[in-house]
Amino acid sequence: MTSSAQRRSPIRFDVSDVIGEQASLAATYYPPRTRDAAVAVLVCLPGGTYSREYWDLNVPGHRGYSFADFAAERGYAVLTIDPLGTGESSKPMCDLDFTDIAATLDCAVRALPDATGERLPPVALAHSLGGYLAITQQSLFSSYAGLAVLGCTNQHVAPLNLDPAFIARSVTPQGRAALAEEIRSVLPHPYFEGPREHMLSWFHLADVPADVVEADSATTKSVVPRVFGTAMIPGVVAESAAQIDVPVFIGYGAVDVSPEPRAEARLYPNSPDITTIVLAGSAHCHNMASSRHQLWRRLLEWAATVTRPNGRAMPQVLRG
Repeated sequence: MTSSAQRRSPIRFDVSDVIGEQASLAATYYPPRTRDAAVAVLVCLPGGTYSREYWDLNVPGHRGYSFADFAAERGYAVLTIDPLGTGESSKPMCDLDFTDIAATLDCAVRALPDATGERLPPVALAHSLGGYLAITQQSLFSSYAGLAVLGCTNQHVAPLNLDPAFIARSVTPQGRAALAEEIRSVLPHPYFEGPREHMLSWFHLADVPADVVEADSATTKSVVPRVFGTAMIPGVVAESAAQIDVPVFIGYGAVDVSPEPRAEARLYPNSPDITTIVLAGSAHCHNMASSRHQLWRRLLEWAATVTRPNGRAMPQVLRG
């Protein structure tokens, strides 16, 4: 049994009232494991084709691939969550959009203190498409004290090599709405498999062990709602990003989705504090990269600056 299996609690959040039918979100809570008082709960959202296990990957013969363990051991509470329509969460047959999913995530975050007995400021850590959900959620509901968007672009997804005419159509909100309708129309089912094979070259660098990639595929894969297909539209949540008024941490690997990583910050004009890093030794799936602990330490240090009361000591971000 892994350490995370011994020190975690499954939770289901009832979100039926939010979407008008019986539904719930599956999540796992990891309490802080140090004596120091925690300063935040890190709400971790996976990307497209991923379940919440992205944040708690355990690979036989390999150590240190679980962000949930890493953060809990350093004094943070962690909540990993499957957004509506993914992983072990409910999969309604109605046609979901980002707003629906964001509303259910907000419902879960607001219910978290009663579910855990801990009243800690929530900070979102959202990977890839999960970043679009967190951005939408924050713009609508102000759920978080800070927002870390990792491997998520408000420009165009560079590895997709989109046609210039497609990119040009996405410049206006009207153009993006029309593209979204076209994409939905060619996806005949409410959910679809998200094959990763053609994306592995930008998901992982060559130094990621083959058995880590295999464990990732075997334990984290999820179907996705049809709306996730619209993530290929450049600037799909750009209007929402422009409304974010809390600190933002923008993170990429050296190989990742943004065509211009250091230009992403300008798309959050109302954020009072923006941190941008480009992580050497990492591709898009940062949690499997050889340099993942460097990113994780930076995230914990940033989360502490976002949430700690004046004069309160930061949790110790141990090396390793």
